[in-house]
Amino acid sequence: MSSSNAAAIRRRVGAQGVPAPTPGQSTPNMPTSSSTSAPSSAPAQMTLQQVISTVDKRLSQLETIVQSNNNNNNNNNESSDLPLVVDEFNNRFELIVTEINSLKDIVMKLQSYTMEVNKMLVDERIHILSDLGNNSVASSTAGSRVRAGSPNSVDLKKMVEQELNNAH
Repeated sequence: MSSSNAAAIRRRVGAQGVPAPTPGQSTPNMPTSSSTSAPSSAPAQMTLQQVISTVDKRLSQLETIVQSNNNNNNNNNESSDLPLVVDEFNNRFELIVTEINSLKDIVMKLQSYTMEVNKMLVDERIHILSDLGNNSVASSTAGSRVRAGSPNSVDLKKMVEQELNNAH
């Protein structure tokens, strides 16, 4: 057990800057890898701590670059999309305004038509009532003579009287 502890200590110390064992030496319980028998022209191997710190630096740089690009893209997208959104809202607002104006015109035309029809009906009613009034005055002066050939005038008179009585 002490030999494995000693080997672990040597590995840790080697990772902290003490030179690693030479390729000829082998640590106990550690198999030799193909990288230890590499030719001397290969670049120097980095320790685990150096690899982690290098990867951490590169990741930090990439994260800052991505964040700055995202911020720039968001700012550019927001600033370039804003006029398009405003134009779209303006177009929709104008469409709603024209539709409301069209509905208002239709309602006004319908109201004016209804008023014209009502006026026409009232004028006809006044005309009928005035004709009935003249006929009744003429018939009373003629000695209560009712013409047998015009039953419609008598029926119309009765209908008008009933309507007036029902209205009160």
